[in-house]
Amino acid sequence: MDRSSVYFDLIEAFGQPGCAICRLALRDVQRHLDSLLYEYVNEPETNDTFRRMRGLCNAHSWQLRTFRGSVLSISILYEAALDEVIRTIDQATVIPSSRLGRLLGASGEMSAAALAERLEPQAPCTACTMLDEGEARYLRLLGDHAADRRVEHAYRASEGLCLPHFRGALRAANGSENAGLMIMIQRAIWSKLKGELNLFMDKYDARHAGEPVGDEGTSWQRTIARLAGEWNAFGQRREKK
Repeated sequence: MDRSSVYFDLIEAFGQPGCAICRLALRDVQRHLDSLLYEYVNEPETNDTFRRMRGLCNAHSWQLRTFRGSVLSISILYEAALDEVIRTIDQATVIPSSRLGRLLGASGEMSAAALAERLEPQAPCTACTMLDEGEARYLRLLGDHAADRRVEHAYRASEGLCLPHFRGALRAANGSENAGLMIMIQRAIWSKLKGELNLFMDKYDARHAGEPVGDEGTSWQRTIARLAGEWNAFGQRREKK
């Protein structure tokens, strides 16, 4: 196979804690936001996109708060989005009075429902788009090359995929060999996790009081992550994965 940078990214991610696909997709979003704030904040196209998006989605808007050295850049972008919201309201209602009820009810003026529609984002969140594109790229590579020796070895030694990304990997599987191998590896990983979770629960039994808790102590947290995906790994998406 052509061992592109994506191939080596996947191998490396399998060696880190958590779902490799979540990790890579989240990394891509972090890089996108970093580039947005440090390189493109003053570009007219960026300004226009933020206006049409009404800002990023909820999840990625709050993620911007982690960029503590970029408050001015964030302010510039969100000032544009806020200005667009106000402009949309002003265009929809010719202001003869300060009473909103009269404005929206006046003959020939826009209804409240129509104004609400105009206030909806007119473009998708760019961070969510980046998340989607990266996720599809990594799932496609795994689906095509799960049986590759290095990929298989890295996958077996990893904490496995989260359930949403395992479903995606099965859908992206190229041939029964790749699909069958992924099912076998993932089942073994989840079975091991279930054993750790059962051991952790046993430690709450009075008969085991005082026994030290090892790696199984985090099994409940890892189980949540394996079934739901890593924190914020799916942005605002609610559709089936």
